[in-house]
Amino acid sequence: MKLLKSINKYWLGYFVVKIFYMFFALFVYQKFINPDRPVGDTALYLGITSLDNNDNFDLIFQDPTIMLEYFGRLSSSFLGPVFGNLPFMLIAFYGVYYSVSRLQLGNNQLLWILFLLSFPTFGIYSSIVGKEAVSIFYLGIIAGYLFDVLDKTRAKPKLIELLAFYLLFFFTPTFSMAIISVFIFIFIHNKLHLKGYGTLILFILHILLTIFLFYIYRDVLNDMSFEIAKHFSLDVGSTRENTIFVNDYDIFWNAPYGMLVAFWGPTFGEILQKPIQSIAFIESLIIFYFFILFIWRFLSKTIKTSHLNFYIFTLTFIVLFWILFAHYPTGVLNPGSALRYRERFYAFLVVFLFYFYSKYLKKGKDLKFKQIQKYSPKEP
Repeated sequence: MKLLKSINKYWLGYFVVKIFYMFFALFVYQKFINPDRPVGDTALYLGITSLDNNDNFDLIFQDPTIMLEYFGRLSSSFLGPVFGNLPFMLIAFYGVYYSVSRLQLGNNQLLWILFLLSFPTFGIYSSIVGKEAVSIFYLGIIAGYLFDVLDKTRAKPKLIELLAFYLLFFFTPTFSMAIISVFIFIFIHNKLHLKGYGTLILFILHILLTIFLFYIYRDVLNDMSFEIAKHFSLDVGSTRENTIFVNDYDIFWNAPYGMLVAFWGPTFGEILQKPIQSIAFIESLIIFYFFILFIWRFLSKTIKTSHLNFYIFTLTFIVLFWILFAHYPTGVLNPGSALRYRERFYAFLVVFLFYFYSKYLKKGKDLKFKQIQKYSPKEP
C-alpha cells in the first residue's frame, strides 16, 4: 500500500498507456489497420521471420540489426512472441523517465509532456521490439546526463550513460554529431566563462566549422543521398517520386524543405489519398504548435527583456539542425519511414525543449538559468 502511494499517478498512467500501445500495435494495427505492412521489423527481431535464414550472431557487435535479432529472439524465447516486446517497451519507458524526471516539473507540466509523448505513432513504435525503442532508451539517458551537466550537478558520466553513448554511435552514428556538438559547445562555453557576444562568437565559429565539414565531405554526403534514394521504390506503399535527390549536391540545396517534410510526415494531399495517415498528420500539427509556442515564448521574453539569450538559441539550433539534417535523407521520400525514424529522436527533442522552458521561459526561473551559464564543470 505504501508503495502504491509513493508512485506518481501520472507515471503510472503513462505506463498503462505504454502497455496498451504494445497490445494495440500487435493485435489491432498490425492485423486490421495495416495488415499488409508489419510494424517495423518486429517479426524479424522476434525470430518469426528471417532475412537469410542465417543467425550471423558472431556479428552481434558489428551490426545493429543482428544485435536486435539476437536480443529479440532471446526475449521471445523466454516471454513468447507477444510479451517478448515487453523488455523493449520497458527500456523505452525508462529512457523517457530518466530524462523527464530531471526536469522538476509540476504535475500540470508533467501531464503535458507525457501527453506529447503519448501520441499513437510514438506510442506504437516505442512499445514494441525495434530500433526505435532502443533509440528512445539511449537518447533519454543521454538527455538526462545533459541536463545534469547544465544544472551543474556533475560532469562525470555514469556507467549507464557511457552505455548510452556506445549505443548512440552503434545504432545511429549520424545523430552522434548533434549530441556531441552540444556537449562540446557546453564545455567550451563554460570553460571559457563566455557570456553574450562571447557565446555568439562561439556559435559563429560552430557554423563556419559546419560549412567547412560539409565542403570537405560534400561528395561523400552526395553519394550517400543517391544511395539512400535507391532503397525507396515507387512500387512500395506511399513512397514519393524522388524529386529531392536528382542533381549533384541536392542534399544541401533541398535541405530546408526536406528537413521540414521528413519531420512532418504525410502531407495534406497524401492524407486525402490515404485517410489513415490523417492521425499522423494531426500529430505533426500538434507537435509543430508546441514548437511554435516555444519559439513565440522565447521571442516574447526576448522583446520584453530586450535581451536575447544566445545560450538557449545556440543550443536549440545546434540540436534541431543536426538531428533534422541527419534524419531527412531517410524520411523525405516516404511518409511512413519519416514517422518511424522520427520516433527515435522525438522524445529527446520534446524533453530538450521542455528543459529550457522550465529553466528560462517559465516565470521566476531566470536566476536559476543564469547560474547554469556561470558553471564550469570540473575535470573528471
